[in-house]
Amino acid sequence: MRRRGCAVFAALLAAMSWYPASAVDPPRGDTASLAAREAELLARYQDLERSFLRLADVLQATDPRRAAALRAAFDRAREEQVGDRVAAIVAMLEQGQLLKAGTSQQDAIGQFRSLLDLLEAGASDQRAADTEKQLKAFMARITKQIAKQRDIEGVTEAGGRARDLAERQRATADETRALGDDVQRFAEHLDEDGTKPPGSDASRPPGEPGNEGGGGAKPSNPEGDEPAPAEAAADAPAEDVPVEGDDDAARGLRTAQRLRAAEQRMRRAQEQLEKTDPGADSGAARNEQERAVEELETARAELEEILRQMREEEVTRLLVQLETRLRGMLKAERGVLADAERLAAATGQSARERQLEAARLGREQGAITGDAAKALVLLRDDGSAVAIPQALEQVRDDSGQAAARLAGGDAGHETIGLLGEIVTGLEEMLAAVERARDDQQDAAAAPSGGRTGEAGEQPLVDKLAELKMLRSLQARVNARTQRLSRLLDAADSPVEGGDARAALTRLAGRQREIERAARDIVEGLTE
Repeated sequence: MRRRGCAVFAALLAAMSWYPASAVDPPRGDTASLAAREAELLARYQDLERSFLRLADVLQATDPRRAAALRAAFDRAREEQVGDRVAAIVAMLEQGQLLKAGTSQQDAIGQFRSLLDLLEAGASDQRAADTEKQLKAFMARITKQIAKQRDIEGVTEAGGRARDLAERQRATADETRALGDDVQRFAEHLDEDGTKPPGSDASRPPGEPGNEGGGGAKPSNPEGDEPAPAEAAADAPAEDVPVEGDDDAARGLRTAQRLRAAEQRMRRAQEQLEKTDPGADSGAARNEQERAVEELETARAELEEILRQMREEEVTRLLVQLETRLRGMLKAERGVLADAERLAAATGQSARERQLEAARLGREQGAITGDAAKALVLLRDDGSAVAIPQALEQVRDDSGQAAARLAGGDAGHETIGLLGEIVTGLEEMLAAVERARDDQQDAAAAPSGGRTGEAGEQPLVDKLAELKMLRSLQARVNARTQRLSRLLDAADSPVEGGDARAALTRLAGRQREIERAARDIVEGLTE
């Protein structure tokens, strides 16, 4: 449904691109036809929007990330008034205003293209999530095969019955064969352009789909519920053609090669066990079994490297998105703060003018609150950071409080101080994200080719940056506590009892969150 919707959107975009050219100098009486066709485009866009939003409702329970991406795309379309713009174009064409309609159509094309990019980006994120899930399933199967093979090797060394061991070795080889076939098909599907790395066809065993004319490739089976039969394994090649390249498809193909090599070692161990007389030494079989384990471990390492690279790309993309959002929020917040300071210092304005200006600032602050909530969704979806999401959550809450104050006409000292704290918080978060992005670029440019560590476990920011952010959050809570204490101790305190209790409750909640975040970082719960 999602892919078909993107295709329909692309068709709408192509139609919009054609209409302005036809509207330059239409024959007499053709204006009504152009208006009717534009109205048809509007109706198709509205139907598509309703379909996507219904799909988002359906996906909310099973795939909340995709549902949120769909809603975000069309929320942006509403903010930019895409539908209203197309409706205005229809009215212009009906009135014969062809030049204005053509100009507006070009703007609408740009908006449609941006919306299509958002939808396709969401589909790409989903494909990456599906790929990661499959890779982890394959790694689990390889780990299971390693455990089985080591167990067989141990029993062989202990002098177990050769006939029973040969049968167990045959079954393990069959399972490894099935696993290699599934990884082969999966690796070929990783290449979206349909091109395969050098040696990919030659690396397939004879008779496999894709190496001969007949038979389509079966879908890959990461869970491995139906292992392939053993008969086809006898003709496996002695040595695969090496696959070059460090892209995901090449690594996947090399994984399949290593699994086939492990299977061959298992077959040879089986043959040696079948030839072994009772009580005779089985050293040759053990040697093949050890080599089989080595091949399996090499195959698992290739998949781990794919996961590591995917995580690096995901972190880079998220850091860029987050930096862009924070930079925009900081620019807008500085503007609100400057305008609020001018409003507080102004003396020649009437009360009505001050109220209207404060209300305008409140709306701008409300928009910043919305942007903070959207950025917070990005961080929570990633789930590898603790302090930065907490800092952003505090900025969101403070921003909402500042928006309410400004909407009520309050541009006094406390409101300006709150706006200043928001600016400081955004500056600290932006600096942390920029440092993390620079570290990411340095790691990618290093001779090792990236960060070391367990596959898929790279955090968005390191622990040092998290601890620095927690220190800033704690300092902010301390400063606010001291300021509230001074206000309460003052004889002419403007803070009433109910307001003081609410402020203290908020501070207590923030202190608990800082404590919880510090414990999570120390105990490694974010890794």
